[in-house]
Parts: sequence; structure tokens; C-alpha cells
Amino acid sequence: MKDTKLVSLVLLSVLISISCRLFTPGSSSDNSNVPNDSVNTSSIDFTTPAEPLNVTVALDETSTIGGTFSPNGNVMTLTAADGTVFMLEVPPGALDTDTEITMTAVKSITGAPLSSGTVAAVQLEPSGLFFNEFVTLTVIPAQEIPIENQIIFAYEGTGQDYHLAIIDPKSREIRIKLLEFSGAGVGSGGDKEWAANLQHQANDSRVRLQNEVAKLLQTERQAQILGKEGNDQISSTLKSYMEKYYDQVIQKEMVAAELDCKYARRAIEDLIGLERDNELLSLNVDANGEIIPIVNDLSGKIDKLVKIGGKCKKSYLVSGTSSEVSFSGTICSLDKPFVLDATFPGGSGVQTFTPSSATGGEVVESSSGQGCVASGEGSYTVAANEDGSGTLEWQVTATLTCPNISNTRTVTFTLPLQPAPEGSCP
Repeated sequence: MKDTKLVSLVLLSVLISISCRLFTPGSSSDNSNVPNDSVNTSSIDFTTPAEPLNVTVALDETSTIGGTFSPNGNVMTLTAADGTVFMLEVPPGALDTDTEITMTAVKSITGAPLSSGTVAAVQLEPSGLFFNEFVTLTVIPAQEIPIENQIIFAYEGTGQDYHLAIIDPKSREIRIKLLEFSGAGVGSGGDKEWAANLQHQANDSRVRLQNEVAKLLQTERQAQILGKEGNDQISSTLKSYMEKYYDQVIQKEMVAAELDCKYARRAIEDLIGLERDNELLSLNVDANGEIIPIVNDLSGKIDKLVKIGGKCKKSYLVSGTSSEVSFSGTICSLDKPFVLDATFPGGSGVQTFTPSSATGGEVVESSSGQGCVASGEGSYTVAANEDGSGTLEWQVTATLTCPNISNTRTVTFTLPLQPAPEGSCP
């Protein structure tokens, strides 16, 4: 599925009135902390804006791993400094092109509703990478966290929109299901921390849907592992969530896409995400056990949106200074080569970018000044935001040659991207 990173029409939320008593996984021996009644889904509103919970994430840059994942899938394992093991499994078909993925251990998280104990989490990049199928992040903490105290979470970007994560409810291992990067992991908490997590509202509509699904799944997993009575209404409740999400959000996004092509990508991603949730949870099945789609004619709707989205050309204006070098230029398409002009005290040059995908590729530097010449190469990444802005980051290893000296060094540049004015590109 091509071009599935979207621009959102609205910031969406859920206002859900669920008793903390029903969802708090306390340690008592009775079943009062496990939900066994139907949740009142009529209170859900996926379109009311909410304040996101943003957290501060510190990474352990010495504990990181990277590799290329192809459309055929791959597996990557990282062992953090404290012995925690993280395994990322990307199934065949989840990616359309070869993609560089990195996994970096999280040193600490502040601002999250967790106790002061160990947090086992990783930052997954490139941020915002969307998958056609669920990928699985398995976390094996170095220090065991009791089932009843496990709070399994995810966040967007570098710590934005903290929320509960969707997990495999039948696995004793911590298996987190992700359709999009950035960070995920597990912390610990008692009744107070669980109450704070359950009160939280995610800001993005799809994140909010997954947050509500995660509330039910994490509690159901605890009930099964601890031998308590589960929620016999969980399937009907989750199905109701998804149907409301389709009615309140996705149908509006599809109408918006017909009016303005820039909204097509958002609608595609949310359609895929909804049906992947439906398949993962097996909520809607026929008499033969076959999955019944939530959305009628899913492929037809996606094909139509892809055609609408294909009419949109996203271009960027680049202007700024990084590492004492000033750059300027226009990117007419992230899928095609582009050039940035560079100036610095006593000289000038160009940076030529050749994409391997819309999110990155190779870069070549050529510059001169004051009797010296410099040339080098490296790689770059692009992070596009939903508002049309973004960030271009590249690293070049270049050799500077002067009449009496030669020097090689590696420099990293970071520049903001802004939407290019109308008429900037043919």
C-alpha cells in the first residue's frame, strides 16, 4: 500500500465514562477489579478535541541497533544495558519498500503516569513509519514486573500523545502490536497509576481508538493470566467502538478527501488501521469463522482514495542554517532528486539528494572556497508532519583539500521544511 502517511483533517478524541474500579487491576483475591459488565459505548465521541499527554523521553544512545527491513519482513533484537530484551518482528507485506529501521533503548521517561520503578521501552524510527500489517514488539524486562502491575504503553514522535498500547491478550509475554512508530514499552504501577492511565485521553483519533481497545485488552490479559473472570461483553464492546469510529471519523475523512486531495492519505491509513484491528481481534466473524470486514468494499474505497491522493503534489521550501552553513532550495517531490544551495564564510557549494524512498536516501556534497575544495557523501532522512511541515536531516563525511592540508570530518545537518508557495514547482 503506497503513500499511507496522512495529513489529519481533525484532532479527534474519546470521552469515555468507565469506572476506575472496573478497570484497575488491583491485587485483591476477588474479581471486583476485572470488568464483567458491558461498557456504555454511547458516551464515546471520537471527534471532540482533547489535550494530549506528552512525556519526556531520554534515550540510551549507546544501546541501539539498526537494519534494513524488506517487504519480505525481518526480525531485529536489541539487548539493553540492563539486560532487557526487545524483539521487533515485521511480517511479510507490512512494508512496500526496503526501509532502514532503528531501535534505541529508552533510559528514562518522565511525566508518564507510572511508578518510579524500571521502565523497559524503546524508541523505534523512522518516526511515523506506517505499516500495512501489525508489527510485534516483544519486551522481556530484565527485572520482572508482576502481571497486575504491568502498564504497557506507547507514544508518538519523541514523547507526544502517551497512551496505552494494544497487546496480544493471550500471551504471557509482553507482545505489543504496532501499526506506526515511534516508542513503546512497559512500566509498573499500582492503583493510583492505573487510574491516571485510564483517565487519560489520547489526542489523535486512531490513537484514541487504540487506547480504548488497549484498556480492555490489557485488563482481559491480566484476568486470564491471574485466573480471574473475564469480561464476557468484550467482543461486542470493541466492535461497537470500531463501528462508531468508522461512522464518526473515517466517513468524514473520505468526504474531506474528495473535497481536498491532501486528506486522502489520512483516510487510507485510518481505513487500513481499522480493518487491521478488526482482523487482530477477530471481533466480526461469520458462521465459518471468517473475518467480516467493518468496512464494505474496503479495497474499492482505498483504490479511490489512492487515485485522489495521486493528484496531490507535496512540495517543500528549505531555508535555514545548520552547523554554520546556510542552505536554500525547493523540494518539488520527495520521490525525485533535489538540490540545496549552500553558503558559508568564504565559500559555497551544493548538496545533491537522491531518494531511495520518500523518507530518505543518499546525499553528495560538493563545495569550494578560499582555494580549497570539499567533496563527500552520506545519507539523509525526511520526517513529514501532518500540517505540511517537516524535518530534513542528513550526515555527510567530506574531505576538505587545501594547498597545504587535507582533512576529513563527518557533519550532521538538520533543517526545517515548510510548505512551498503555490507555483514553486511545475
